[in-house]
Amino acid sequence: MRSSMIVIASIAAISAFSTSAFAGKIFGDITVDGKPVAAGIKIKVTRPGSSAAADSAVTDKFGSYKLLVKEEGKTTLTLLYEKQPLQLAVFSNKEATRYDLVVEKKEGKLTLRRK
Repeated sequence: MRSSMIVIASIAAISAFSTSAFAGKIFGDITVDGKPVAAGIKIKVTRPGSSAAADSAVTDKFGSYKLLVKEEGKTTLTLLYEKQPLQLAVFSNKEATRYDLVVEKKEGKLTLRRK
């Protein structure tokens, strides 16, 4: 009886401290005119109805990024490109999800879409 209580307590402690076990990774590459964006472009992901970033990152020299979202569901990815915030709805899952993105200029306005 005592050993089963220790096992249950151990499992509860492990699951309480391992929040990344429920996290989903969002990653990908960002291109403009078929070429990677410059390194250092800011990206963040926010939950609907919140302005606080769930995670943020900057692109590397290959235009790649990685974000970690602790909760599953719909989020908003915001890319700050040429001082303009470009937004796209993305979904966080338990498993890693690749979002390769393209920045385009349509009718003089910058847009962000999934490749």
